[in-house]
Amino acid sequence: MLDAALASLWLEVASASVTYSTAARVDTRARSMDAQATGEPVAPVAADMDIVPTLGLKYDDGSAVASVQYAPRISFREATTAPRTEVQHVGRLLGDWRPSRGLTLHGTQEFVLGQVNLFTNQPLGGSLDEDPTAGPVPGDTPATDLPIQPLPEGVDTVFFLSSLTTLAAETVWLGPGWRLSGSAGFSASGGLDDAAKEAVPFQYGPRAQLSLGHSPAPRHTLATTVGYTDSRFSTGARATVTTFTGAWTHRLDRRTSLEAGVGVGVAYSVRATEDAAADDPETPGVTPSATSPGSGRLTTLQVGDTPVADPAQRLELLPDLTLAVSHRVPSRVADFNGRLSARVTPFVDRLTGLVYPRADLTLNGTWALGPRFRLSGTAGSAFAVGGAVGDRQVVGGVGAGWTLNRWVALEVDTRTAWTRSPDVEAARMVWSATLGLTVQKTGIL
Repeated sequence: MLDAALASLWLEVASASVTYSTAARVDTRARSMDAQATGEPVAPVAADMDIVPTLGLKYDDGSAVASVQYAPRISFREATTAPRTEVQHVGRLLGDWRPSRGLTLHGTQEFVLGQVNLFTNQPLGGSLDEDPTAGPVPGDTPATDLPIQPLPEGVDTVFFLSSLTTLAAETVWLGPGWRLSGSAGFSASGGLDDAAKEAVPFQYGPRAQLSLGHSPAPRHTLATTVGYTDSRFSTGARATVTTFTGAWTHRLDRRTSLEAGVGVGVAYSVRATEDAAADDPETPGVTPSATSPGSGRLTTLQVGDTPVADPAQRLELLPDLTLAVSHRVPSRVADFNGRLSARVTPFVDRLTGLVYPRADLTLNGTWALGPRFRLSGTAGSAFAVGGAVGDRQVVGGVGAGWTLNRWVALEVDTRTAWTRSPDVEAARMVWSATLGLTVQKTGIL
């Protein structure tokens, strides 16, 4: 019996494939530099160069897939003004297993450690390598739906850690047309040293999601989702958000689909323990405004009576609404995928730890102009609603990718972001333009 088990295991391993992938990417970038209210004057434009070697391994035996990827980024920053070298380590571990028909298990571990530029590393409408026909992995957030996050004032590069561990499962055992999925994970991100925490406070906590979907007709899908996140900040702030959402997706035809979601979020938040600042004894009757520590923003002053302080702990009901339309124009010459979405959701500001309802308007489009050329664009805006006070942002960018052959690819993107904070004297405008060259090779071990 043992011989038969070993023989079965050997046949399964022998039938599996192990592939490797290697790549080297070089990015040259021109970007804007902010002139700070304090400190020495800086040049308005800086030049950077990033070198990213990548090594990946993938194991696939049909029912189980495991892959690991390591891609450190070596950055030569501000080469024309104040040259310096920064390094960040980026890795990902992914596993998929189908133990039986109708059941799929997923697991991911992603991490980033090192000096991270918060503007130039923002995603631009998803990766050019994403498969638009592939379904989402439970627990993953599509790149096109990532929230627009304001940048800290006065700093763009911090010593940063980001770690996300996710375990997910998906099954259709409930019957035809039914789909049950769930995920649980733990995330940690933010600055590691004291200077970095002043710009981006460190936060950590668990997250979970459970979704039940049903397709009563070929073109209709109904889903009920319960989500939970708990974030604790190094400043002493805490934000716990539980959402209950119902969604309806309708395919009008082969090209266009509509998505609508209605729900509510229960948000419990605790203000930062260092948020209350003492009165300035040298300036009677003048009190600092309620700005969160570590946000890296300029402090404004309020003259007159002391304002009524917000409670240290708050429990609120916030809306969770989604309306989106997706459209595809299939073509061998110019295949187009576009999405326009409007969302009002509970938002946790990673710079302050505050929770408030925020509207996100995003527009994304990708054109596959033949098998080797792809053009993408994104635009979006975000702002607080319902009387809440928060940052306002407008972002946009375009990118293009050209696959010269199976080994060489060329990419270019430009992006810009405008941010207006109620605690900052002036709005902030940043931009960057990047040209990237990638050389890659894959093979079977």
